[in-house]
Amino acid sequence: MQSIQQMIETVLSDDQPAVLAMVFQVKGSAYRKEGTWMLIQEDGARTGVISGGCLESDLHSRAIELFNTGKVDIVHYDLSAEDDLGWGRGAGCNGVVSVVVRDIDNDFRHFLTLIHKRLLAKEHVLFIQSISNLAYYAYLNEDEDCLDNWQSEIPFELDAVTPFQNNAGQKSIGDEMVYFQLIWPRPALYIIGAGVDARPLARLAENVGYAVHLLDWRASLCNEFNFPMAVSFQIGNVERLINNIEFSSLDSVVIMTHDFQLDVKLVQRLRDSQLLYLGILGSKKRTERLLDRDIPNEVHSPVGLSIGADGPEEIAVSIVAELIAVRRRKVI
Repeated sequence: MQSIQQMIETVLSDDQPAVLAMVFQVKGSAYRKEGTWMLIQEDGARTGVISGGCLESDLHSRAIELFNTGKVDIVHYDLSAEDDLGWGRGAGCNGVVSVVVRDIDNDFRHFLTLIHKRLLAKEHVLFIQSISNLAYYAYLNEDEDCLDNWQSEIPFELDAVTPFQNNAGQKSIGDEMVYFQLIWPRPALYIIGAGVDARPLARLAENVGYAVHLLDWRASLCNEFNFPMAVSFQIGNVERLINNIEFSSLDSVVIMTHDFQLDVKLVQRLRDSQLLYLGILGSKKRTERLLDRDIPNEVHSPVGLSIGADGPEEIAVSIVAELIAVRRRKVI
């Protein structure tokens, strides 16, 4: 599953015609919610999914008609219908999904370029789509001018939103119906320790949209051969390496060096970094010794959800599940 940022990067790195499908309203239940994007390129490549597979072919057919036209269309899929002409097909979905389908022309590419710069700076962007006239805007922040002269109210305080909160929905402003969506940067996962058990974690995390960064003191382990999905590799004195990283509240870190003394120093440095997630591989007793105290709520140890995981692959599943749960604010 690729993030919105990755979809934007795909558009900006490839000049071929492309169409963006974006869910802006869901009435009832559906496979995906408001704010879901899907990219369709002229060569047939698709990035992202709108449904469990029942809508993608139709959207692809519509995209073929839109390539290089600069046009925008709105389509409504009634997933509750179970007759032969409906979209439900008896699958159990009981909602209506409304989608904006837009040809990505030069103006929209420029628009995405401006958004991408903000995402690279680890800043969220408020995307605004008029449903009435299909114009689009982006509200950057309170200290900078809005793109395309958006002058109306903002539906929430941008500085007060919770990281990765799915703020998406519609609002009536005067006679105009407008769709709002917060676009967040791609989540980053820093794995400290490039042992064999880090490989399935990196692979699975990348599969669900994380930008994976590896830190280790061993070049023979921390490399593209062992971690072909990683975005970056930092090799050397790990204590010094993490001091050069500007961690933010959007970042997650998993410590898995298997070196107790090193872990003590890493935890001392990282525990005050205001991370979204800090996980430490090892038993609860080991982590209590690392901290020389009880484990605080902001430190996840033993790392991963308690599902009885055994072995690197299952432990990786439990860690990624916990990463998602924390990011979605679903941890009990």
